[in-house]
Amino acid sequence: MAEGNVSINLLKKHSSKDCSSLLHGLVDGLCHRSHPTYQEYSKIWTLSEWWTLVDTFQDLIKSAVKESWTKDQILQRLEGLSDDYKTSVVDVISSRKEEIRSQLLAQTHNISQTVLSDFDWKLKLALSSDKISSLQEPLLTLNMDVLNDEKKETLSVELNRDDLKKLINSLEGANKALLQLKS
Repeated sequence: MAEGNVSINLLKKHSSKDCSSLLHGLVDGLCHRSHPTYQEYSKIWTLSEWWTLVDTFQDLIKSAVKESWTKDQILQRLEGLSDDYKTSVVDVISSRKEEIRSQLLAQTHNISQTVLSDFDWKLKLALSSDKISSLQEPLLTLNMDVLNDEKKETLSVELNRDDLKKLINSLEGANKALLQLKS
């Protein structure tokens, strides 16, 4: 935590009046717009300090939005800064919260461009195979229609009981993660 406070205290090198525009610039950078450059602030911070400041505040802003921090939780992480700086940080986060959340969701969504559009399943009972004379194991055939860049493909997978349980557990985990992002 001491290292975090040192990083946060780097903001004190900048005037409290102009702090808000710097923080809005950092949010613009998070949202893939033009962001502040080191050249603009090279008289205030060294290059190492600049990158530390940018990383610290972008991480703080992302965490505050992802985890829905209250104003008090944000202020707690800004220990060591004067009230002017704290107010600027809280104001920037609260005024651009929805924009930041939308960008974070878009980044998560863009991890994979492949989308499941439809599926069909059939349950079979494998009575025997060439390896074992009496297998008697249920097998699930899962046909998934996926869209990848507007191209439709059908993937077929045959799952035994253990594989099916793993698939269900991973889908439930993905659903929980999605619900947490939405809330």
